[in-house]
Amino acid sequence: MPAKGKYFFNENDDCRISDPLYEKYRYTSQQHPLLLLLLFIAIIFWTTLIIIFFVTDEAHYHLAFIIAVCAALVIFAVMYLLLCIESLFRRWLTLFGVMIWICFLIIGYVSLFEKENDYQLWEQVPFFLFIIFTVYTMLPFGMRGAVIISVLSALSHIIVLSIMVSMTSQENKESILFQLLANAVIFLCGNLMGAFHKRQMQVASWDLYRYTLKCIQVRMKLKIEKRQQENLLLSILPAHISMEMKLAIIERLKETNDNRQMHDNNFHSLYVKRHQNVSILYADIVGFTRLASDCSPKELVVMLNELFGKFDQIAKENECMRIKILGDCYYCVSGLPVSLPVHARNCVKMGLDMCEAIKQVREATGVDINMRVGIHSGNVLCGVIGLRKWQYDVWSHDVSLANRMESAGVPGRVHITEATLNHLGKAYEVEEGNGHLRDPYLESMNIKTYLVSKQCVSNNHLPKTRVNDGLKMRASVRMTRYLESWGAARPFAHLNHRESVSSDSSSSQGRRRKVRFEVVIVTLQLQTAPHEIPLCSTGHQRTSDRFVKYFLFLKYMILCSSCSSVYCKHVIFWLINHCMYGIPAFERLS
Repeated sequence: MPAKGKYFFNENDDCRISDPLYEKYRYTSQQHPLLLLLLFIAIIFWTTLIIIFFVTDEAHYHLAFIIAVCAALVIFAVMYLLLCIESLFRRWLTLFGVMIWICFLIIGYVSLFEKENDYQLWEQVPFFLFIIFTVYTMLPFGMRGAVIISVLSALSHIIVLSIMVSMTSQENKESILFQLLANAVIFLCGNLMGAFHKRQMQVASWDLYRYTLKCIQVRMKLKIEKRQQENLLLSILPAHISMEMKLAIIERLKETNDNRQMHDNNFHSLYVKRHQNVSILYADIVGFTRLASDCSPKELVVMLNELFGKFDQIAKENECMRIKILGDCYYCVSGLPVSLPVHARNCVKMGLDMCEAIKQVREATGVDINMRVGIHSGNVLCGVIGLRKWQYDVWSHDVSLANRMESAGVPGRVHITEATLNHLGKAYEVEEGNGHLRDPYLESMNIKTYLVSKQCVSNNHLPKTRVNDGLKMRASVRMTRYLESWGAARPFAHLNHRESVSSDSSSSQGRRRKVRFEVVIVTLQLQTAPHEIPLCSTGHQRTSDRFVKYFLFLKYMILCSSCSSVYCKHVIFWLINHCMYGIPAFERLS
């Protein structure tokens, strides 16, 4: 409940005064179009009035008024052009309002003084009432400034008119006093109505601003959370599978009756496809078991995260898709979901890069670890299994064979099958792998294997070997520190950077306020669909819209009626004479 006498003058206690975002929003969305409308109406009205004066041959009777109006029209035209420049509009907004008010006062007093000795006590009361309504409804003044300017306009009219009438009129002073009192009552009612209208418009504008800002915040929050959800889903499932599953779930939800209970499982379809001519790579870290026994669980997790993060970067560079990580085993596939003619070369190049990366770690840290890589090319079935916890995987006899190739491989070398060699052509030099001597399964299947002997790839993307300046540290610590120097991307790092959508920021966040304001102004120009903002109630929006539309309609009606009442007699006389006598009748009337 506002304090007594503070209903119209509590702006300084209102939080919106300290919010520059609201002020910029109000200037851009309300004050700017209102000033343009006011200048347009004034230019059209007074231009029409001057034309009527010249048509009716009454221009010589209103010479001072025509000069004042012409000067005001020039000023209004210049202001109309300057208002199109946003920087000037924000900087000189109050100055524009004061200049418009002064021009209106000058026109009113010029029209009053040109009467000479024929003064009436109600002279120019409608026009000054129009000035009061204009100050409250269309000029960019606060409540206190609007009240002061309107009261000054009313008092100046009463004082000037009382002095002029008392000097020229022979009427009784008591009747003059009562007429001036009636004028004062009219101006008082106009001020009260204008102040009430301005206060209600401020409340409606503030409510609409808060609602709009809340809707924008909700949309931004939903957009951020949707992007995070997409990133999380894409880190689990490939893009083509996740998109297919989402579309299927959405279609099923649309077909489901609202009264029917949803099933516990997330989907019923089996998302499995067959792909031909792909290459499967299995890689295992040799010596990692002994290293894990020398470090703590936290150090082990950090080490694996950095190492596999680097492997993910290598896989991306070589167009390979990582399928799964099983302890210290890393396996990926090239040729999914789009078939690639160089899938075998991609896998071999990735295997060589992984071996080179482990070699760099071994030489830099002195830790005795190595990489064993096995590759096979063939056909696979890939898709998602599970009802609750989704998992993307590949299955086939060729996948099992690639796993056997890794276990039968040689540390530091890339072990490939004859099928993979056929896809390589002559891109790499190979030597006999003798995998059947190290694995009975390969021997039983009569699989001929090879070892890639020549590395035909560049390793510029790997860090250079450093001097072993920390050999006294534990092996796990040396390896962890070296892996951190790679700067590999950490999984889910993007989920920690949440964009702020709060409107209650401190003064040190002025730049962020400015950015949010630009977002607000741009978003306000868009038509927001109701279904895009499910968390906001639409009832308050409809109430605020009706409230604003009502007061805008009332404002324009008052403006038009006040303008027409000032010089309506000239317009009415011109229309009557034109309709009854025609244009030549003006010569007889003059």
